[in-house]
Amino acid sequence: MDLPKVNLVQAAEFLNAWISGGNKKPVFLWGPPGVGKSSTFHALADSIEYAFLDTRLSQLDPVDVRGVPSVIKGVTTWNVPSWLPRVETHGERGIWVLDEFFLGSPAVRNGFYQVLQDRAAGDWKLPPNWIILAASNRPEDKAGIAGGQFDSALTNRFAAHFEIVPDVDAWAEWALGSDVSPELVAFIRFRPELLHEFPDGGIPKGRIAYSTPRSLVSAGDIIKLGCAPRLEQAALEGCIGAGVAAELAGFLQIIRTLPDVGSILRHPDTADIPTETSTLYALASLLGKRADAATFAAVIRYLERASEEFAILAVSIATSRDESLKFTEAYIQFKINHKDINI
Repeated sequence: MDLPKVNLVQAAEFLNAWISGGNKKPVFLWGPPGVGKSSTFHALADSIEYAFLDTRLSQLDPVDVRGVPSVIKGVTTWNVPSWLPRVETHGERGIWVLDEFFLGSPAVRNGFYQVLQDRAAGDWKLPPNWIILAASNRPEDKAGIAGGQFDSALTNRFAAHFEIVPDVDAWAEWALGSDVSPELVAFIRFRPELLHEFPDGGIPKGRIAYSTPRSLVSAGDIIKLGCAPRLEQAALEGCIGAGVAAELAGFLQIIRTLPDVGSILRHPDTADIPTETSTLYALASLLGKRADAATFAAVIRYLERASEEFAILAVSIATSRDESLKFTEAYIQFKINHKDINI
């Protein structure tokens, strides 16, 4: 698609500025399945304290948009659907998301012409402090476009279109703040190309399970169960596919067989540093999980001997788990030494 590419953080930043500026014209986000378009809209609504209404066009019939007619004394009137945004029902200001936009039938999409242009449908009007946002997969994602083609007159009713691309830094920051397994975050830091297996579309025919930012969250939930290794790997295969699951299982095995970190914490300036990159990512994850106020400085000193990257990963994991660590002398000094790093 010939559209500007942004990550989710950039998209949220633009939408926040767009809404804060009082703009009412809708904005459209395109992107591969599982990249986080829908969750970005919801998080944005929460952050600016707007009501949130999510409508899936794939689940609508044309009558669901305009409503059904009644004839009263020879005059036809339309009974407006109860689910459309109303101040008395949904609140004075909000975000209305039209998701799976191009999975809606052409007749359903036609029903939104007036909604997008005039913020109205028949006798119903969108409350003045509500904004419409929309999302869809791209044609190359093979996720389906009802009717087989775009309507250029309809897409032109949006103020701007952006293509969302997976971004490891943005996803890791979100994941650590959302209780996603830190082992999984460390794994994606180690193998960033696996954040989304098919970011350019073209998902192979018959492929059901594959790695996306959305499916990786589910993989993290599987890891937390503590199942036996064979069952855990089978579940991961059913979540993110056999290839990625095999790599993740190997990474988890490294973490689970690392020696006791006690000697590292006691001797951070002299303890041996592994030479394997995968082991260092695993160790940074483990140390980030174990760090407390008493050991935080030792964790940072040890990993900075390896590289800044591993120290940043451990600090991110540790402070996401325990925000009080941000008030320690070790963290303050780390921030002074790394002014350009956003942690």
